[in-house]
Amino acid sequence: MIAGMEPTPKPSVNQGHQKPSPAAKLGNSVAARLDRPVALVGLMGSGKSAVGRRTAKMLGLNFEDSDKHIVKNTGISIAEIFELAGETKFREMELKTIRALLSDRPQIVATGGGAFCHGMTAELLLETALVVWLKAPPETLLSRIGNTKSRPLLHNDDPLATLTRLNQQRSPYYEKAHIHLDTDGLSTHKAMMALLRALDSHLPRQ
Repeated sequence: MIAGMEPTPKPSVNQGHQKPSPAAKLGNSVAARLDRPVALVGLMGSGKSAVGRRTAKMLGLNFEDSDKHIVKNTGISIAEIFELAGETKFREMELKTIRALLSDRPQIVATGGGAFCHGMTAELLLETALVVWLKAPPETLLSRIGNTKSRPLLHNDDPLATLTRLNQQRSPYYEKAHIHLDTDGLSTHKAMMALLRALDSHLPRQ
């Protein structure tokens, strides 16, 4: 989630025949042309869950989170999977989970931070989905994350240094995404609008 962002404005009750809002009009146009899932990639704190969920609602699509599916299917946390089975096993489970999610109709799928950095998973995403990299500076990511207890990779004395290192290591992989979207300084709503505009520009016109 992106901390400190304004709540979603509730739509007003239609009185008569009101014109759709610019956001709704844009969302309808994108939804009509979207023929595949949209996969969100990026570091923790980039807004994959918050922006993804909001965008899915605007488009009338399902929102899925690959990490949450893995936790639900195994009954243990991602950190416990790493500890008990190792990263290689987790990446196999992640690939299987993402493949199942992408086989469904168009929807928004948030992937784990490291998913797009692994060959077979990245290849699957690029071939099957429209991949969007949500990015922001490490300082912004850390401020959004807040409590780092639920983030195993940040269980150290300098989480900012860890995020900076991860950003340097993973950016070359994330750069392969079809769309790059900087969410720094954007509220969830503004990031959603930026994503809708990016999708609108990328998708072919009917």
